[in-house]
Amino acid sequence: MLTGMALSALGGRGEGFDFTFSAGDLGPDEIFESSTSPPSRYLLEVARRIMARAPLADILVLANPLLPLKAAQLEGWNVRALKSPAVLADADGFPLVYVLPRWLFEESERFVLLLSMVDAGLDQRLLQAVLGREVRLSRNDGFRLGAYPVSTSTGWFQGRDRQQAYKVLTASALQIIAGNPGWRQVPFAVYHPYHAGSIVFFAAASRAVEQPIFSRHIVCSTYRDIVAAADSRLAPLWLKLPWLPRDGSIGEPQYFAAALDRLGPEVVLNNFIVFMRYSRNSGAGRFHLIDQDRFSLGESLQTGTSLTQVQAPAATARCALPAAPLKVLFHITGGIDIKNYPKDSARQLIRALSLLGVSVSVIGRPDLEAYGATSLEADETDLLSEAVAGHHIFVGLDSFPHHFVRNVMGWPTIGLFGTTPAANYGGGWHSHYRTLDASLPCHPCGSEQGCPIFGTAECANYPSPRRLLTAILEMAQQVYGFTPGA
Repeated sequence: MLTGMALSALGGRGEGFDFTFSAGDLGPDEIFESSTSPPSRYLLEVARRIMARAPLADILVLANPLLPLKAAQLEGWNVRALKSPAVLADADGFPLVYVLPRWLFEESERFVLLLSMVDAGLDQRLLQAVLGREVRLSRNDGFRLGAYPVSTSTGWFQGRDRQQAYKVLTASALQIIAGNPGWRQVPFAVYHPYHAGSIVFFAAASRAVEQPIFSRHIVCSTYRDIVAAADSRLAPLWLKLPWLPRDGSIGEPQYFAAALDRLGPEVVLNNFIVFMRYSRNSGAGRFHLIDQDRFSLGESLQTGTSLTQVQAPAATARCALPAAPLKVLFHITGGIDIKNYPKDSARQLIRALSLLGVSVSVIGRPDLEAYGATSLEADETDLLSEAVAGHHIFVGLDSFPHHFVRNVMGWPTIGLFGTTPAANYGGGWHSHYRTLDASLPCHPCGSEQGCPIFGTAECANYPSPRRLLTAILEMAQQVYGFTPGA
């Protein structure tokens, strides 16, 4: 799927390159896999890799990353006969191959991100506008793609309805170029307006990007407090819509159309918007979402040592209170039943901690006060920050409070994972952070509708009370020198 060729305008033998999505090792022929990257981002990355390996090539032949193509197949289509620049499409106009000059990527690579990758005619027009010269559109009339699947068993969802978003934004880019003489200075904006945890991840990613392509981020206006606290390097463009509900009542394409309408021409025609909502199940890959967002924002991430999981935490802090009595704050309600830490396990854990003299607080769970916990309200970012500051350790589910406390506050945090994988949302162990799950073979199922095996509302993959108790005491000793009864 990640394929291309290097050619010379003077002729001679070309060289083909086949890359794969990384399975986690980031070898020389592997490209980082990101669930928030549009297909055009992979086209750009393949071009970068080929240019590094073929420094004398001045023409790049790049296969559409949405298609399972190999360099040998490009040879069979005689792409050498296509004079650069050109777009080769199937019989119905779906782009198969892009033949582009090297200088486009060396001088103006960011504009490649505006390609739809699903409409050859639109992409031809965009390339003509960017290159300032004619771009040939050629059709392979003997080749016709089948219907692109709405989703795949490996977690991709790029159905034709969803692909409309790419087409709309390419058409919008053409409008900007046609109507704005200073279009090369128009800022690039990320379209990924929700949910709360995603805003935290993009903010963290923006701070790590060394050569930014993007300077703005379309965000639901209800997240103003999160954006302010998360210290994003991307200036917010506020979207005055509630975030997309998780119950499936509104589809991503329908929400996207409503978002553009609400943003209006003032935003749409003054920003090159790139669609960065998930194009794959975010739990299917191997990499932390901060790194996935870094890749989307332009970082190549070619070595394992560059990843968030192996870096020292961006921020570390700790409670200023004396170590005893130890105070632990829990967030164990995930918005849907399957994400909640099981109530019976919570009851056992609270009682055990209380017997050890540990003070336990729980966010939004007055039903657990009968077992010795204190219920707190922390439904705003400042209230959450205040509550965390009064506790030594935070224990949280895979949800916004966990991601904010770990990635923004840098507080000693234990992440609990049931249906989702820690590598993608937590990841990395050090004195201030560790993740726990029960390591069941069904994990991660990603279910939001209850356990698909037992039909229960609770997830069996959460760690046992005994294991979580041990982790809390170990972290308390390591960070604060706390020993029960000492």
